[in-house]
Amino acid sequence: MILEGDMSFMNKKKYHIVFFLLLSLLFASNALAAEDLLSVDKTVIIEIIIFIAAIFILNALVFKPFLGLIDRRHKLTRGAIEEAEELERKVKGIIEEYDQKLAEARAQAQEERSKIVQEAESASSAMISRAREEAEGILEEAKDKLEAEAGVMKEKLKGEVQLLAKDIASKVLGKEVQA
Repeated sequence: MILEGDMSFMNKKKYHIVFFLLLSLLFASNALAAEDLLSVDKTVIIEIIIFIAAIFILNALVFKPFLGLIDRRHKLTRGAIEEAEELERKVKGIIEEYDQKLAEARAQAQEERSKIVQEAESASSAMISRAREEAEGILEEAKDKLEAEAGVMKEKLKGEVQLLAKDIASKVLGKEVQA
């Protein structure tokens, strides 16, 4: 489709050039004809032959190479543009892939972070429960020890309470009481 447009562009250029040359010939002929309106001699025919030969020679040596150069330049430019567009598509694909991998890495890091937090919470819960158990054990031990000491103290005091009660009763009554 682009080539068709390029070819029509090239054909139009050729027609414009030929038209321009014919106009130049016409004006040149008109300038000569101004001198002598009715005379057409051999020089006009020679000029036309030279002009037509010049068109073919210039077409072969100048116009075709020039138009070919323009066509080649157009193709190279179009190729460079298409290559740049292709590179841009590849870069976008690479960026999308990078973003996807980055999102996956972030998700994995978040998952690992959550796992570590969960493990830390379980470890702290285990430590707290062990500490409570140890505290309860120490408290039980202290209660047992206090009860044992209270029992020993009660036994000691029982004997002393009897003596003390006997002394108090003796002093209150004023006479010695026997137990």
